[in-house]
Amino acid sequence: MPGSCGFPIFAVCVGVGSRQRTKGEWDVRLVTADHSRAAVRPGVDGQFRGILWPASFPGTPRARVPAHGLAALVVITSVCAAFKGFYWADDPQVSQYREGLWGPAQAVAVPVGLTAVPLLLTCAVLAGAVRSWPRVPYRVLAAVAWTMSAVAIFVVVVETSLTNDSDYCTANAPVDPVSVNVVALCLVAALVAGSLAGWIAWVISRRRARPVVLYAVWLATVAAAVVLTLAVPLHAAQTCGPSGMG
Repeated sequence: MPGSCGFPIFAVCVGVGSRQRTKGEWDVRLVTADHSRAAVRPGVDGQFRGILWPASFPGTPRARVPAHGLAALVVITSVCAAFKGFYWADDPQVSQYREGLWGPAQAVAVPVGLTAVPLLLTCAVLAGAVRSWPRVPYRVLAAVAWTMSAVAIFVVVVETSLTNDSDYCTANAPVDPVSVNVVALCLVAALVAGSLAGWIAWVISRRRARPVVLYAVWLATVAAAVVLTLAVPLHAAQTCGPSGMG
């Protein structure tokens, strides 16, 4: 009868409702999956920026702050490590000189050791931002990481600057290290090298490299490039002044 819902029509109604409900469930799942893949694979929007500057995380805005904070901590540690290892520890006139690579390696390990725990905590904060950890635990972890990072940066910079002491050289007063302009140029070169390494990794992976992988490649390249580019002028600079002076 018109207006009534017999058994066949009822079956059709139930089937349509089931398909609509299933479609709604699939829509929710697709949205959730897309959100999770945002930090896994570069999207079309902002892809170029995500490749050359992986710390931007175009698909995961929540990860940008910890990514840049971790990068700053790594760069500061690398600069201090370069000064400790290739300016102070490799000059025969300094009191703590050891022949070979053992002396510079020990000196480089000092800033790295001072910032090791904050580095690990900041990595955990970045992982929490990428994986969308619960808000309260994430904020507590972030607060601890930022506090320890600030303290570690202060300590490592002060410890490195205090190395520039007249008592460090056995005979002659220390001279000024390389200029700020040289350090800035080395940092720019390191960032360019990191972007190039990220692009190469993206090409080698056939455009399938995850943003986290690109960021790891970029950051490791920047850290190594900072140390290596600074090592050349710092090693060439004379630490304790000409012999027979001071």
